Amino acid sequence: MKNIILIFSIMLFSSCNSQGKITLRQMNENLLRDKNSFAYHDSTAIKILTEGYNIFRLLGAKTNDINPDKKYSHIYIEDGFHDEEGFYNGIFIVNNKNIFEVTTSPYKLQYDSLSYTKVKEKNELVFYTKKLSTEDFRNNYVDEYFRYELIIQDKVHAFEKCLAIDQYTPKSIIYAKNYYFAGRGIKTYNLPIKYSDIRNGIKGLPYFNDDKKKEFVKCINELDILKIHN
Repeated sequence: MKNIILIFSIMLFSSCNSQGKITLRQMNENLLRDKNSFAYHDSTAIKILTEGYNIFRLLGAKTNDINPDKKYSHIYIEDGFHDEEGFYNGIFIVNNKNIFEVTTSPYKLQYDSLSYTKVKEKNELVFYTKKLSTEDFRNNYVDEYFRYELIIQDKVHAFEKCLAIDQYTPKSIIYAKNYYFAGRGIKTYNLPIKYSDIRNGIKGLPYFNDDKKKEFVKCINELDILKIHN
């Protein structure tokens, strides 16, 4: 009887211990159920995009020594297809420490092809990937890092207040969405910000008056992620 109780206790502990975690495969499946997340809505395009996301997210993880069927407490994804040019680029962060990039972007590869590993899937789809250190991510991926920190620090609402300062407040065109799982449901974000556009100050916006510029700069700097330098 004691053995049965012990076994039951172990099973119960394991069950409780696994709550608040999810596999990358489960997260991917949940995201793919939302057809509104696709840029296109005809069935053929959705099928192509679904196959692409499966390969980029799951095979990309395996290539970077992340088991897509292991449960994790935190999974962050920033990814998307460039609507106009059709390439994919994604940043994946597992448990807030394992960081890797998956891309088919010709711009990335022209700039720095040597640091990427080429991966060829059995259906001939080719993509490129590389692991990133925390320091490399912060220093060399400032746009992605800024958006990531907004989300994990729960500062998205505060950032939205910065954007609402004025109708001329700068907003960037972003061909990606952000997804974050942190022990509960998956949250989806659209963050129209490229830190690289504003880090050296707000320029070239004649209708964005000086007082509003100062207010916007102060607002962004008070987020305490990356500063705007005047």
